[in-house]
Amino acid sequence: MLREDKRLEMVRLSPTLPRLFTGRWALQTGQRVHPERWKDTLIEHWRTEQREQPVQLRAEARQTLWWFRDRFYWDDDGHSAGDVMALLLQRARREERRLKSAHALMRGEANGTPSRAPIPSKLARSVVERDGQRCLECGSSEVLQFDHIIPVALGGATSLENLQILCGDCNRSKSDTL
Repeated sequence: MLREDKRLEMVRLSPTLPRLFTGRWALQTGQRVHPERWKDTLIEHWRTEQREQPVQLRAEARQTLWWFRDRFYWDDDGHSAGDVMALLLQRARREERRLKSAHALMRGEANGTPSRAPIPSKLARSVVERDGQRCLECGSSEVLQFDHIIPVALGGATSLENLQILCGDCNRSKSDTL
């Protein structure tokens, strides 16, 4: 599982003679300073690199510590840097969609109107004619609904290519995922 450690931070330690040789940067959790030390040049390199791709800071037993976009993550599944990046970008996009949806609902409630525009009648007739007035999943002709193949929440358009007819049960089971 990949989880963020919100208490962990990279800190610059005060200068001492031993730190001149071992490095003045360390990881700190609360009051605890971890034993690893890194020099300024390596930290600056990592600081730049971690903005674009995950940087592995530590691997111990079954856990790996990653630094990505100014946040620290523990991984205990043995993911590669590419895997960590894909999972974290997916997580960020999911959060953006949740916020966008929440804001749209909030605006709709404030206006007293739904936030999604109705499907134009000409487009609705075209979809119904094309799909034969039946659910494309189960063939039912009961409680038919329009469904966005790629959900609006994921950037899907209200177009002939992206609309289909589904019965209420099939539409609910599909939800808003691909």
